[in-house]
Parts: sequence; C-alpha cells; structure tokens
Amino acid sequence: MFRFSRVNRVLLEPYLVYLMENGYKTLTTLELEGILTGERPRKPKEVLLTFDHGWASLWTVAAPLLRRYGFRAVAYVIPGRVRDSRDCRPIMGKPGHDPDVDRSEHPFISWGELRKLADERVMDIQSNSWSHAKVFSHDKFLKLIEPETRLPSLSWPLISEVEEPLQFLSPTHVFHPLLPSRSRLSDGLRHEVDPSMVRRIHDDPDAAPFLFKQHFLQIETTEDRERAIRHELLHSRNVLEAKLNKDIRHFAFPWGISGKVAQQLLEECGYQTAFTERRAVKQAVRKGQPPLRLGRLPFPFIRSLPGRHRKRYWRIRMNSQGEQR
Repeated sequence: MFRFSRVNRVLLEPYLVYLMENGYKTLTTLELEGILTGERPRKPKEVLLTFDHGWASLWTVAAPLLRRYGFRAVAYVIPGRVRDSRDCRPIMGKPGHDPDVDRSEHPFISWGELRKLADERVMDIQSNSWSHAKVFSHDKFLKLIEPETRLPSLSWPLISEVEEPLQFLSPTHVFHPLLPSRSRLSDGLRHEVDPSMVRRIHDDPDAAPFLFKQHFLQIETTEDRERAIRHELLHSRNVLEAKLNKDIRHFAFPWGISGKVAQQLLEECGYQTAFTERRAVKQAVRKGQPPLRLGRLPFPFIRSLPGRHRKRYWRIRMNSQGEQR
C-alpha cells in the first residue's frame, strides 16, 4: 500500500510504468476489506495506490495517467477545503493545463471534478478528515507571524470553531503569536490565544513575549476535544456521501497521526478501514490485521517491489532519510 500527495507527470508516470511493465494490478477498497476479513485471498502482484489531500493534480494529472495505464486508486480528500465549482480544469495534454496547479489560487480539487471522478470510478473517493487541521496545543511562545512567514500550506493552524466556516492563520495575520501545534486528530487539547493580546501585540510587537505571559490561554475541555474530533470524522463522511452519492467507509489520518480518542470514534462514525502512520512498514496487508490501524509506504518504495529494474528497499530508505534531513 503506497501513498502519494501532490503529483506531476514527471513524478508519477515512472512508477505507473514500473507497475505495468512488471505485471502489477491495483486493488479497490472493497477488495482490501475482503483481504482483511479473509473473504478474499491475497494474490501476488497486487498493490493499493492512494492519493491524500485531494490536490487539484488529482484531477489534472493522476486520473488521466491512471486511465492511460489501466489502474485504479483511492483518493482521500478534505471536503472542508473543496470549493464549489462545476467547471473542470484542463487536464494534462490539453490547452490551458497548469502544471503547477497545486500551488495556484485554488490548489484543491473542486466538487465538479470530484463528482466526475466518482462517477467514472477510476478513483475511489474517501475521507482525509473534514479540515486536515492543526491546532495550537501548548502555551509556549514561539514567534510572531510576519508577512514573510512561510509554513507548508496544510500546517497553518485552525482558528475557527467547530461547525463554523473553516478559517486558518496565514501571513495576513500579522503579529499573531505562533505556538506549538498538533494534528486536530491527536489527543492534544486545543489552546486558543486571547484576541485582546493579539491587539496589544499589534501595538507593541517588541513586548510580545512579556504580554504573552500576562494573558490566560483558553484550553478546551476533554468534552470539547471529543466533539471536535467527532465532527472531523462524521461531518467529513456525511458531506462526501451527500455530495457524491456514495458510501464513505475508509479514512486516512492527517499526517498519519491517530490519537486514542479518534481511534475510539472511528467505528462509531461508520469507518471500516483507516490508515495511520507506522514506521518501517514492510509487510503487505493480511487477514486479521487491525483494519483501523493500517500502514502505508511512501510512493518511492514502489520501486522495491519485485520486478525488472528493482531497487533495494534499504537503498530507497536511505535516500528518503537523506532527503528529509
């Protein structure tokens, strides 16, 4: 089981060619369930390809290439970040195609594009949580946001409340303090910055560390945390089912982080499988494996599968660790 995120043709196509030339077939989520329950035998040369986040390249690049090579995949999307648009963007090879669409003004796939993928069934659309958000989780003052502050696009902390329209911090929130953050689906309790402190810091940025210590941070209760996590799991499922007219039974945790509360709520919210982050995952899916604690490998490890021009697992692992450093 392998995971992709943002893709372009140069990145994705060589892996699909490798799978095709070596006779691999792609699994569906229904077949995955069958293997886990023992209702379907695991066959050689079967892989599950997954794409997280629902970037626009899911429509413009990934789906066209999957069609070309006769593969299918599972797309874990973030419905809270999907925009309403019936227009579909030009795919690769067509006039007007934007090769850098994942960093455009609208970097996520639209509902119109998602509906077409769901109807065609080249992509099985499933849930990557409602917001894929991080929240402040500690009272330590790190720094202030400045116009030049840069964070990965999915790492800006959430500042809206449950059931409100999603709002995240950004470089426009000048002089807002940044605190340590964790995934909303971790067990961390959310810390909220007092708005009056932000106003005072805006008037005197140099006093930020001292002003910060004078103000009480509101910390959510365990009941509020459970309500927020349930909303991430259940609202995501409900919206996707209503918009796409299909069952949503499968989940991928943002950043692979699964807290105990989220794990306890998964089955209650109607999910049959879930991917978390597991280190050094080598084994294939097998009968009896806990279905709500599945692991995936990053996509470069596709080249470690048996076949012509295979690369050693340890060599790919070393290269990946070197790139992370």
